[in-house]
Amino acid sequence: MIYLDNAATTRPSVAAIRAANEAMEQVYYNPSSLHMGGLEAEKLLRTARRQVADALGASSDEILFTSGGTEGDNLVLHTALASRVRHVIVSAMEHDAILAPAKALEATGVSVSYAMPNSQGIVTPEEIASHLRPDTGLVSLMLVNNETGSIQPIREVAAMLKRKKSKALFHTDAVQGFLKTEFIPSRMGVDLATVSAHKIHGIKGAGALWHKKEVRIRPMILGGGQEKGIRSGTEAMPALAAFGAACEEGKREFATRLAHVRELHEYGIDLLSAIPEVELLPFANQSPYLIALSLPGYKSEVCLHALGTHGICVSSGAACAKGKISHVLSAVGIDHRHADAYLRISLSHENTKEEISALAEALKAVLPTLLRIE
Repeated sequence: MIYLDNAATTRPSVAAIRAANEAMEQVYYNPSSLHMGGLEAEKLLRTARRQVADALGASSDEILFTSGGTEGDNLVLHTALASRVRHVIVSAMEHDAILAPAKALEATGVSVSYAMPNSQGIVTPEEIASHLRPDTGLVSLMLVNNETGSIQPIREVAAMLKRKKSKALFHTDAVQGFLKTEFIPSRMGVDLATVSAHKIHGIKGAGALWHKKEVRIRPMILGGGQEKGIRSGTEAMPALAAFGAACEEGKREFATRLAHVRELHEYGIDLLSAIPEVELLPFANQSPYLIALSLPGYKSEVCLHALGTHGICVSSGAACAKGKISHVLSAVGIDHRHADAYLRISLSHENTKEEISALAEALKAVLPTLLRIE
């Protein structure tokens, strides 16, 4: 099988699997227990927190462990609600983990503005500024979009908010950008950032919310008081240990992985653009980890199944939105014909040029066999 859907999830690394197994087999204790086993588990938890913090250029006390990106995003919007924020700005191309709780905020009477991307998939500082109000309490803009691959101008938006003396907290969903592009949140001017383990070769069920020390996070889950009382529940130690190991490995190999993926991206662009039916979508400042293309006249779902017969796994968009026309592509003005034929090729450092070549050859083979709708 050739796996080219790494934006949906990544294969756990050997180091992550080893760390998870050790946590299950040897350090299976509850970190809240006061006996020797509990203290050993607590030490492992501290190690994982430090590893995640190091990868974010942060201190350990700025890391709040979660179950993943969705919970982290929800926690940010919940904090806005609990803090009685009156106005929130989110981009219209956010993941549903932001958009759905934003809609829930609106139902409580909070005013929500949706900042639109331009035709190249960028939400500009000027667009954010056009929605800014004196009572804006939160701005949320993702670091890398999961469908276009566009790296958003986070630093510039933060500078604009500072220049306008806005009191709004600035959050970025960094799930698709963490350890794939240069990202140290404290240097970018953001106040909160969400990351997830299974997008960086950890395992599912772990994530983190980075926050400035002075930012008060309001708990959604109450109970035993874990995570400084912000997120109760016994910590998922195997997933968190794997997360820490993946972060340590990802930080160490960041430059090497990025250089390899950039080479793959360029190679893929050259091969795929040479296929007459393929149209590369014109998104700016695109992460090398993602190639967005369209096969106008063909249904993306049909193409997915056809490529599957060749053992190739790609996506027609966000894995959480099966069968729907993407709200992201609609927001950037992609017409229905191109959106309905959209394919997302998402890479990892484990992919090879041979796999990209196999994708191109498979497309050449299957497209003539498919019904084309003009």
